[in-house]
Amino acid sequence: MNRLAGIVVAVIGFIVAISSVLKVIPSLTSTGVALILLGGLVIGLSFVDKPDAGGTERMPTPLTLANIFVSPGEVFQNLRRHPRWLVAVLMMSVLSAVYFNAFQYRLGPDRVAGFALDKTKEMSFMTEEARAQIEASRPQTLEDNRNPVLRAGQAVNGFVGMTFWLAFLGGVFFLFAMAMGGVLNYWQAFAAAVYSTFAFSVIRFVLNMIVLFIKDPTDVHPITGQSSLIQDNLSFLVSAADNPVVYTLLASFSLLGFYWIWMNVTGLTNAGEKVSSSTAWTATLSVFFGLVFLGLIAALLFPSFIS
Repeated sequence: MNRLAGIVVAVIGFIVAISSVLKVIPSLTSTGVALILLGGLVIGLSFVDKPDAGGTERMPTPLTLANIFVSPGEVFQNLRRHPRWLVAVLMMSVLSAVYFNAFQYRLGPDRVAGFALDKTKEMSFMTEEARAQIEASRPQTLEDNRNPVLRAGQAVNGFVGMTFWLAFLGGVFFLFAMAMGGVLNYWQAFAAAVYSTFAFSVIRFVLNMIVLFIKDPTDVHPITGQSSLIQDNLSFLVSAADNPVVYTLLASFSLLGFYWIWMNVTGLTNAGEKVSSSTAWTATLSVFFGLVFLGLIAALLFPSFIS
C-alpha cells in the first residue's frame, strides 16, 4: 500500500512539474519536483520492515496525538509496535502554513518580501550588477508573495521538506542506537522523531500565534519572526545587529528547545527495543549541537538577515 501511494505521489508530482514547465500551472516546478522526491522516499521506505506488533493493540491516532502531551512514555511505547508518521507530519505542516499566512497577514506580504530583498542586497559579496538584478526583480517577487497558488505550493514544499528532515533525523537516531549497541528499528526511530517534534511544534504554534496578535506588528522582525516570536531564551541580552553570532547562540538555548531534547530522549528510550538513556541523550544532544553549529555558521555568513 505504501509503495502504491509513493508511486501515485510521484506521478502527481511529475504531472505538476510538466504542467508548470508548459505554463499550464505556472511557478510550481519546485513543488512538482518535491512531490516526485517524496514519492521516491515513500517507495524507498516501503522496503524497510516494520517491527512485529506482538499482539499489542494499536492506540488510535487521535488518542496518540492528544496523549503525547500528557503521557508521552505510553505513546512512544505503543509506537514501538505501531510506528506511524503521516498524520502528525500533515498536522505540523498545516500549522506551519497557518502561522506563515497569519504572519504575512499581520505584517503585510510586501513588507516581509521587501525586507528579505533589502537584506539580500546588503550582503557583502553582492556585486552592483547582482544588486541591480535583485532590485529589478522586486515587483515580480512582491507579486509572487501574494499569489495564493504559490502559497499553496510553498505549503506542499514545507510538508515534503519536513518529511525528509524527520526521515533523516530518524536515520541519525537509528545509526546512533546501532553504533552504541542498542536495538532500534528504523520505523521506531522515525516515529520517535516525528512525535517528539509534533509536541514541540504544537506548543510553539500556539504560543507564536498568541504573541503574533498581541505584539505590535512594527516590533516583529520580518525574518526571524517567521520561525519564533517566543522570548524563552537569553538573546535579549545582546543586539542582533552588533553580535549576530552571540545572539544566535543565546537564542539556541531556549526552554522549548530543552523540551524538544527531553521529548526526543523519552521517545528513543521508550520506542526502541533496547535503547539506554545514555544512548538517547548522546544521539539527541549530538543532533541539537549540530543544529546550533549550523545556526552559528549561518549567522556568521548572513548577519544582516537577523539584524
